[in-house]
Amino acid sequence: MNPRRVSPLHIALLMWGFSFGFVPVRADKVPEVTNTIESLTPEQARKLVAEFEGDELPLNGLKTLDAKTAEALAGFKGQALFLDGLKTLDATTAVTLAEFNGQSLRLNGLTTLDAETAKALGHFNGAGLYLGVLPTLDSVTAKALAEFKGRILGLNRLKKLDAGAVNVLAAKDSWNGCLHSLTTLDADTAKALVRMQKWDGCLYSLTTLDVATARALAEFKGKYLALDGLSTLDADTAKTLASNDKWDGQLSALIALDSPDSIAIAQALAARKGRLALPSLKKISPKTLSALIAKEDVEIPLIEALELIPEPDGSATEDFVIPEWLEERQKQQRAAQAAE
Repeated sequence: MNPRRVSPLHIALLMWGFSFGFVPVRADKVPEVTNTIESLTPEQARKLVAEFEGDELPLNGLKTLDAKTAEALAGFKGQALFLDGLKTLDATTAVTLAEFNGQSLRLNGLTTLDAETAKALGHFNGAGLYLGVLPTLDSVTAKALAEFKGRILGLNRLKKLDAGAVNVLAAKDSWNGCLHSLTTLDADTAKALVRMQKWDGCLYSLTTLDVATARALAEFKGKYLALDGLSTLDADTAKTLASNDKWDGQLSALIALDSPDSIAIAQALAARKGRLALPSLKKISPKTLSALIAKEDVEIPLIEALELIPEPDGSATEDFVIPEWLEERQKQQRAAQAAE
């Protein structure tokens, strides 16, 4: 934020503060003051944009916005409007807001977006349109939003995305392809993803994966596939992943191998030729552990930190004997932990 000087509006804002519900601060902190405004009338908005001295107008405290007030704010002569406090926006208001002639329109608080509103926002002529916490986007809304011609389309927190939306966004150079927050993924969407050259292969928030989706991801041609958030696996999915040389082998969120097919899961993972790391593992049966450490370079916690549980398939529990190579490695782990 670059306020250039104190204007009469600064004093007016401080006077307005009592009615807007914020605590007055020094005049040179007016951008912070504007962030505490929770509502604006069209008249107040016109006065604000006419007299505010700065390139960026932060109004992240606004909870609601009507079309008339949006029209007034769109007259701001600076470069950026910050409206991250808005959780919803209707199409009529979006039409007038998109008339803002600056470079950046930030709506990083929106949690819903319909196709009509997306189409209106797509007419914004600036360089950057930011919708940073939008959780879902369907193909119809994506097509409407694709009318945006700027350089940056910020969609970094998508949790759910269908194949149609991926295909639309894939053609947008303004979208960076970041899907680190995606929590659900089906096979069709995965097939669309792997065709995207700019997708980085990172699905850190995905917690489950079925075998059909894992097979689709096997077509990924990028540097590596990251699935750190997986907390459950079945044997077929584990086998498919283990044979994928693009998968980085990191299972940071896998806490327990306690399903009836846990031995088969461990055997499948142990067959992997590359790195395999289960740093958060806590519960495992002796037979499952034996199957897992058939891969001598597997990374697991210290044995004393593991809870050895009964065999999930109901078979007799056996004593676990620590191999010499594992005991030696665990000595090194203890020493490294003690040195930290």
